[in-house]
Amino acid sequence: SGDWSSDVCSSDLTLGRVRSLVVKRPPEQLWPSLRDFWRENGFELTSDDPKIGLMETSWAENRAAIPMDGIRKVIGRVFDGLYSTGERDKFRTRLERTAQGGVEIYITHRGMLEDYADASKTRTLWKPRATDTELEIEFLRRMMVALGASTETAKTGAASVAGATKTPAAAPLSQIEGRPTIVLNDTLDRTWRRTGVALDRSGFTVEDRDRSKGLYFVRYVPP
Repeated sequence: SGDWSSDVCSSDLTLGRVRSLVVKRPPEQLWPSLRDFWRENGFELTSDDPKIGLMETSWAENRAAIPMDGIRKVIGRVFDGLYSTGERDKFRTRLERTAQGGVEIYITHRGMLEDYADASKTRTLWKPRATDTELEIEFLRRMMVALGASTETAKTGAASVAGATKTPAAAPLSQIEGRPTIVLNDTLDRTWRRTGVALDRSGFTVEDRDRSKGLYFVRYVPP
């Protein structure tokens, strides 16, 4: 894909807990590299839709959560398959075009935790767990490096993300013309991006969207 180091910028932090990576390349050129990025990090893609700028990975086990106890150290990697962390992760990548012809890239995390279904502990079920914003930062950092930024630049960008100013809070749910409404003290452009990220983190599938009318078309698929 060539040297993109000068086109990969540090994360845009003005959205608080919503992180983005600014790349001065059109999405058509960037999309194949994003596919390769997730596959090289061990994920399969279950959704790959350049038209709406969304890419989603399958659920994958969080192998980093396996404890390195004495027995684990002795038997090593031979019996890796016998261990289960009880945690699963998946990620969505969202691309938003910028006025300058590039894109803003957002990565959102969703997690599931295996827990006992009742006090008898005879069966388990999977429950949603909180979004891990540190994982989002880590994969944004890895993506910066994969797209040509230096490791040092990526570390600096990730550190800046962690210290971002908080996003303005939403007002309580209200009614406008009989419809439940959330009123945000923010610009339309930033609110559009925040809404997209909130939908991603909440598990909604974006079927289509119309930026000119401010509309997202979504469906909810239970985890």
